[in-house]
Formats: sequence, C-alpha cells, structure tokens
Amino acid sequence: MKLDLSQVTFSLRGSYLALCMLPKNHGGGDNEAGLFLKTLRGAAHDMMICRLTVLADGEPVPYTYEASPSELVLSARDGVVRVCFASDNTLLFRGEDGRVGLRFDNVSFRYAHEVHYAENTYQMLVSGSNQCRYLVFARQGRVAAAQDWNGRSAQGDMTVDFLPENGGFFCSLEEVEVEWRQREYSFDYDACRDSAARDFDAFYRSMPQVPSEYEAARELAAYVNWSSVVKASGGFGRDAMLMSKNRMAALWSWDHCFNALALSYGNQEAAWDQFMLPFDRQDISGRVPDCMTDSGESSLYCKPPVHGWTLSKMMERMELTSAQMGEAYEKLSKLTDWWLDCRDGDGDGICEYWHGNDSGWDNSTVFRVLPPAETPDLAAFLVIQMDVLSDLAKRLDLPHEAAGWKRRADAMLAAMVEHCYDDDMPVARRSGSHEPILSDSLLLHIPVVLGRRMPEPLFTRTVDILKSTKFLTEHGLATEAPGSEFYQSDGYWRGPIWAPSTMLIVDGLVRGGETAFAKDIARRFCGMAAKSGCAENFDALSGESLCDPAYTWTASVFLLLANFLLDEN
Repeated sequence: MKLDLSQVTFSLRGSYLALCMLPKNHGGGDNEAGLFLKTLRGAAHDMMICRLTVLADGEPVPYTYEASPSELVLSARDGVVRVCFASDNTLLFRGEDGRVGLRFDNVSFRYAHEVHYAENTYQMLVSGSNQCRYLVFARQGRVAAAQDWNGRSAQGDMTVDFLPENGGFFCSLEEVEVEWRQREYSFDYDACRDSAARDFDAFYRSMPQVPSEYEAARELAAYVNWSSVVKASGGFGRDAMLMSKNRMAALWSWDHCFNALALSYGNQEAAWDQFMLPFDRQDISGRVPDCMTDSGESSLYCKPPVHGWTLSKMMERMELTSAQMGEAYEKLSKLTDWWLDCRDGDGDGICEYWHGNDSGWDNSTVFRVLPPAETPDLAAFLVIQMDVLSDLAKRLDLPHEAAGWKRRADAMLAAMVEHCYDDDMPVARRSGSHEPILSDSLLLHIPVVLGRRMPEPLFTRTVDILKSTKFLTEHGLATEAPGSEFYQSDGYWRGPIWAPSTMLIVDGLVRGGETAFAKDIARRFCGMAAKSGCAENFDALSGESLCDPAYTWTASVFLLLANFLLDEN
C-alpha cells in the first residue's frame, strides 16, 4: 500500500511522532511547503517540529517520496534517504549515497547543545513551542547544527544537517521524555522496518472482514487506525487511538466508542481500553471529560451518552469478565445519573444539551437558537443506556437495581414520546419554555437507533422519512436536509455525511427489522469512503472528502458497515 502523506501521516502504532506533507503557509502559518516532522503531544503549542529537506553535497535538492506503513523513501537524483521507526519514540534516517544528506529546517527548536558520553557526541534539540526534547546521533556520518546563540536561544534560521561520511549516513532521532540517561545502543535499520511491517500486517488482519471490492479501502482504514494509536503516557493511562494524527489529535468522549467497536472484532483488550479511557478520568459527579490528550483534559462541554449502546454492541463480539461488567456497571451508572441529575434543568424528565458541542453535532440547526435544547436523540440514548444497565445488573445478580433501571428507562421513553414528538414527527424544544425549535437536522431522527424499542408508529414514520429524498442522497444520509435553507455543502453538521450518524441509524434500522434499507445506506456510505477515503465528513451531494482527511471513527465505521455487507457476497 502506498500512502499519500498529504492525506495520512507516516507514523507507528504507539508513537507521538509523525511525518506529513504540508503546503506552503499551511493553516494560515508561514511554513514552506514540504515534508514535516510533527509531535502529537497535547502540551505542544505548535505541532510542527521541523521540515525535512534532502541535500546533495550540502545543498537542498528536489526529491520525490514513496511511503508504506513501514518505510518512507525520499528519492533525489543523487541518492535516496530512507526513514523508518525503530520504536514508538525513535526514528531512523539512512542515506545510501556518498553525496546525499538530510536537513532539518523551518525548525521549532530553541537551541541545540552537545552531550558527550562514551566517546560519542549527541545533539540535544530543545523545542519550546512543542515542549519536547529530541536527541539526535550519527552512527555513520555526522550531525551539524547551525545556530546563532543570542544568550537565551538560537531560534530563527537554525538548521540541523545529517551529512554523509564513508559512503552515507545513518542517524537517529529520539523523543526524550527523561532529560538524559546514558545511551549505548545500536539499531538494525532493516530489522526495525520489518518489525513495523509485521505489526501493521497483524493489525490489518485483525480488522473486520469486508467484501472483496472494499479490500483496498479496508487496508487504508486499518492503517489510519493503527497509525493513530499513541502509547499510554501522562493523562492517557492506556494506549489510546486518537481521532487523527493530522489535525484532531485528541480523544473525544463519543468518538472513542466507534473505534472501540471496530477493535472489538480482533483486538478485544485494546477495544476495552479504548472504551474505558474517558471513564479513567470520571469525576466525582459522574461526568467524563469532553476531550483528552496525554497532557490534560477539557470538560467545558460533554458528549452524548452513546456508551451504553456501544457496550451492548461490544458485548455481541466480546465476553466480558465479571470484573469488567462490574467496572462498566459502576461507571455507566454514575454517568447516567449525572445526566439525570445535572442536565434536566426544568425538571420535566427530559435531559438537555447546553450547547451543540454537547450533542456532538456542534453547529446543527437544532442549536440555531440559544440552548439548552431538549432533543429526542438524547432521550433515546439514555433509554438504551438504562436498558443496558438493567441487563448488566441482572448479570451481576442485582435484581432490585435491574428493575429500577428498567423503570427509569420506560419512564424516559414515555417522556420522550410526550415531549419530543408531535403527530409522530420529532421536535426539539427549548428547555423551560418548551417552545419548538424549527430544524431540518437529521439529529431529530436519531431515535430510530431504538429499533423496536421505539413505538411502532414513530419508528414507521421515521423510516418513511429516511427512505424519502429529504436526507437520502446517492452517498448516504445528509445531516441537514439538502432542501433546507440552512444546508451547506461544507457546513460541518449542516449538511455533510458523517460516520457516527450513519452507524447509529443503520444499527437502529437493523434492530427494527429494516435490514434491506440498512444495507442500502451502508452500501452508499462504503462506496463513498472507498472512493474518497476516511475523511472526517463528506459532501452529501458529491461524496468528496471534507475537513480532516484521515479520521479514525470514519475508518472504524467503514470497517463495521462493510463487514455488515459481507454476507451479500
């Protein structure tokens, strides 16, 4: 598989380092175009570490690249530079011609200083903007840092060159978490490259099987997910799959659920860790962080309670231990109580979102008027979550608690029908006044995820709407009706097709007996993703990719939906 580094990054499972191709002035910055090394550390003010430039006889020369999951090859007229990961924190660079070298420019380094040990000289590159140190060492050739020290820093036009001697160069760059410890080691480049290839191949083979026409897309989706994992560090108590190593380099507390589902097919320990990560940081009130990185978390917002639904899906693939069920029951109970206690400001039995970000549909037209907003999707998620808690309580031999959760689920369902439907049509309302919020957002139809748990007239009416041309396009379900005055082709949640909304609706249709229609939606989505990649979202009318071009929950949902289609072939 050849990787397009303008779409995906070259990285290794577990690493906080990645390489990508960027255009000039990327994101409004002042960078030159080229291949950049970046950090995924949450404390970084600037993700970019430096640009890599190929040298010939010490001068920059044009080059092309070819990337696979295990190796990046930079080819110039005068030779090649090979790059691979030795480990999650170390990159290797090997120049195979006596004239070819490599330069780090456009650097974030504040300065470089030498460290001497066992007759070796290392360069410690200190970066202020991304809060990291990097140790470089030449096992063949030499490292030359050009800097102008001003008494406090050398930031500016600093460069670091890897220069050939005796026919080439072989250098390493190590992300240094401990400032210094004595180092006396060597690397076998070919062995490191082959180890990365084997690791990716094993992960790829563990992903859900798909029909043959989607196999190339399955390999890309597997790479997006594999390469987006970072190791347990700091705020991450477990290995974590970031949403992306492009732009969205963090974990949000509903995105992780869809990745856990994809992992549950062949990586069940990793699936459990991915599911539990936000719960590791659950506070005394029961809420979980909205967003997490290795360096911290944010709880300004929250995310919808899809965790019960996710756990029920995982349990279809995994047999949880008693300890896991007990842990899940405790955590989910606290989260559900937080919603019921802290997000029902008017006490009407219907919980509310305080901001569009809380729903995950950040700028949906449901939030075009000032929230809080009572929406049917939130009630539906809580019904499912309480049903799952009732089931867990039974399995844990807690019959009284099981009955209690069942009563609360039934009460929430009744409240949803009373408050959030008029003439079998869903409606969002402002909390307190209960005035309706006019919206053509697909968000209002997410309660179909209840399947047959949804009252039959409401389910049937929802299916009829979804089968119509109101939301359904050649590529799937638009998040805002294309006929709406507020529809935008690149409007984030005001039009584009998204993976999570597609997955939830497909699952609800199957639960409700609408399997043929569910497969039709799945085919549309998978065909689009196979053509346009694992983007954060897609233009609903053209199917073209939008926003972050390599997003893990899209990769995961593609794998899940393509696997769902497997029996057709």
